[in-house]
Amino acid sequence: MAAARREAAREPNAPADAAAGPAADLDALGDQLGAEVGATIGPPGAEPLRAGSLQSGPAWSTIKVPIALAVAAQDGGLGPTERGLVSAAITRSDNAAAAELFGQLGALGPATAKVTEVLRSAGDQQTQVSTQGRDGFSTYGQTEWSLTEQQRFMGALLNGCIGEPSSREFILEQMRSVTVDRWGLGSAGVPALWKGGWGPGADGRYLVRQMGAIEVDGTEYAVTLAAIPGDGQFATGQSVATEIARWLVARAPGVSAAAGDC
Repeated sequence: MAAARREAAREPNAPADAAAGPAADLDALGDQLGAEVGATIGPPGAEPLRAGSLQSGPAWSTIKVPIALAVAAQDGGLGPTERGLVSAAITRSDNAAAAELFGQLGALGPATAKVTEVLRSAGDQQTQVSTQGRDGFSTYGQTEWSLTEQQRFMGALLNGCIGEPSSREFILEQMRSVTVDRWGLGSAGVPALWKGGWGPGADGRYLVRQMGAIEVDGTEYAVTLAAIPGDGQFATGQSVATEIARWLVARAPGVSAAAGDC
C-alpha cells in the first residue's frame, strides 16, 4: 500500500484530536444496527481516535499475525514451509496452519511467552497471551486483546518497528491477499489490508473483529474494529463490521494524518 506519512506533530501519548462527536456517533450507528460496536483509527504510530463502547474482547484469529512474527523471529526465519503455513493462516484463517506454527514455538508455556514478547516489542505492555482455551477453541485465540493495544500493534507493524524486514513484508502482503473474510475492511471500498477474527462468547453470541490498515486519499491509517450483533449471529456481525469499516473510511479525512514512529 503506497501511503503518505508525515512526521508526528504531537507526543505519541497525547489525547486524540478527534473529539467526542465522531467517537460518539459510532455508538449511534451501533444503536441503529442493533449491535455493540467499537473501532480505532489513526496514522501508524500516532494516538488514534477511539470510538464505540466495545473496546476489548478475545483476539480469536487476529492473534495469528503475532504468531507468524514469533515464528519468523526464530533461527531460520520463514522458510518455504513456514511461508506456506503463514499464508494459509492469514489469507484463509486456517486454524490447523496456525496451530502448526504455534507448535513450532515449543511447548505451551514457552510458545505463549514468545508470542507475548512480540506484543511487548510492539509497545504493548498490557496484553498477556492466554494459556487457557475454552470449549475446544485454541488457547491463544482466547487472549483478551483491546482495540487500543491492537491499534498499537498494527502501527508498529506498518511502521517497520517489529519483525525482520523480509518476513514482515511477506506477512503484510498476506494481509493484502485475504480471501476468507471479505466483509468489513474487505468491503470498505478503499485499498486495505487486514486480519479478521470471530467466534462465539460463552453466551453464544458472536464477536467479529478485524485489525489492519486502509488508504484514504493517499494516506494510510491503522484501524481496528469490533462488533457483537444483537442477534448474536455471525452473518449479522459481518454486515455490522462492513458498516463500521465504511464509517472509518468516512471519518478518516477528519483524523490527523501525522504519523508517529517507533
